[in-house]
Amino acid sequence: MEPSTSTSTEALVVGASWAGLWTLHLLKRRGLNALLVDACDDVGGTWCYTRYPGCRVDTEIPLYEFSEPDLWRNWTWSQRFPARGEIQAYVSWVVDRLQLRGDIVLRTRVVRAEWDEGRSVWAVVLSNGRTYRTRYLVLCTGYTTVPYIPDFRGVGIFKNSVHTSGWRDGIEWKGKRVGVIGSAASGLQIIETLGPQVQHLSVFQKTPNFATPMRQKEYSSAQMDDMKRRFYPEKLGQRNAMTGFYACKNRATFDDGPEERERFYQSLWNQGGLAFWFGNYSDLLTSRAANREAYNFWRRTVHRRVRDKAIAEKLAPAKPPHAFGTKRPSLETSYFETFNLPNVELVDVNEDPIVEITAEGVKTTSKLHGLDLLVYATGFDALTGSALAIDILGVNGTRLGSKWDTRVDGNGVSTALGMMTAGFPNLFFPMGPQAPTALGLSPQLAEIQGEWIVNCIDYVNRQGLERVEATMEGEAQWKHEVTAAAERTLFGETDSWYMGVNIPNRRKQPLCYFGGIGSE
Repeated sequence: MEPSTSTSTEALVVGASWAGLWTLHLLKRRGLNALLVDACDDVGGTWCYTRYPGCRVDTEIPLYEFSEPDLWRNWTWSQRFPARGEIQAYVSWVVDRLQLRGDIVLRTRVVRAEWDEGRSVWAVVLSNGRTYRTRYLVLCTGYTTVPYIPDFRGVGIFKNSVHTSGWRDGIEWKGKRVGVIGSAASGLQIIETLGPQVQHLSVFQKTPNFATPMRQKEYSSAQMDDMKRRFYPEKLGQRNAMTGFYACKNRATFDDGPEERERFYQSLWNQGGLAFWFGNYSDLLTSRAANREAYNFWRRTVHRRVRDKAIAEKLAPAKPPHAFGTKRPSLETSYFETFNLPNVELVDVNEDPIVEITAEGVKTTSKLHGLDLLVYATGFDALTGSALAIDILGVNGTRLGSKWDTRVDGNGVSTALGMMTAGFPNLFFPMGPQAPTALGLSPQLAEIQGEWIVNCIDYVNRQGLERVEATMEGEAQWKHEVTAAAERTLFGETDSWYMGVNIPNRRKQPLCYFGGIGSE
């Protein structure tokens, strides 16, 4: 739709993601006048603009969808782990089912938002030239939205390059010489998809991906009907688990003997999905010794699948570079077998660093890797980057970027419950920093946080108040809880985007609440 001539709305939601769409739905259900804007050409957030070959979700159905009965009863999935296109189609269907499309403005970016103290409203400037005044501003801008490309010498010289989040239609790669820098989630999916179909694939790896089996399945209509009868009515009960879905085993690693432990690991391995990460022993992410046991099992499986032992050692080294699970393990179908192909080359940049990007390809210490296409699977300015990409000014003109100074010597991020921040009244940011964002399910968190936000707005309105704002004391208490939760785990020992340091010169602090969603 085109924006109406009105330049005011009670609530403005930014981002047509899971969180944005569900928050819009809840606002409308409460009778509020609300508008949603998104920069993409369709709804879906990540699933709209992320279109690289092999892109699919790593959380299984029926976990990765909304719990509203009218929705799950009337949608049928085709796979356990659907591809991007099917998820985007589902989100689009949800928008129509909930009658939201008339309140959504696409291809429109928020440029600036400034708090008007006199009127207690936000003045929000859009890329289409309009300025909206809104009482409530809800930033659902996603936590993996702003791409990060390392500052290699010569970046930009090689013309046919693309970041995974910006994959364009028409990119030719079949039968070509392709280089992929990075081997995390998107890198893994591209590598195992392109490997068998390109002339040559050069994989530039800094840190091995501790990937576990996806165990993909096709679902028939009959299987989905059975699943709806058995599983779906219990979806809300899963929120009691720490991750909001898998519950870890109620035993510690060394409560079991070696043979029983091996059988348990194998059962998780056979189950596939994220079971080996989140369904493991209770001390997997708190005990170094327990974690090493799980890693050693994982390593043995890799070495059985990769024929060249030198390559296997690079993919699964005897000494792990970090604790298992403190960086998100991806799900794979044929990733490790890809390195058995004669046209696939693994370059360990710790041994053979990238010197520069040239017009011909990637030059490492040992040689020039000639390429036709270069793919940057180098991650994102996660959890804070999307909010800080907007020029947001709160009380007394304080910029959010100044308050959340993420530089190595900066103040770092401070929030209340990972959803508000002091000095920025009536501003909410679900799926943001210091929440269980990276450990939970996006649809589930969208429902939980969206309900909290809309209840908060409803309370303010019913009480005749003008604003709701986090306090500095509340932020300090929550920051202490977030830090304490991290210190109870092994996450803090790993430099990752969970800790805000996947980008150089950043302050190390937990940007994810490792206490999780539920209490179990």
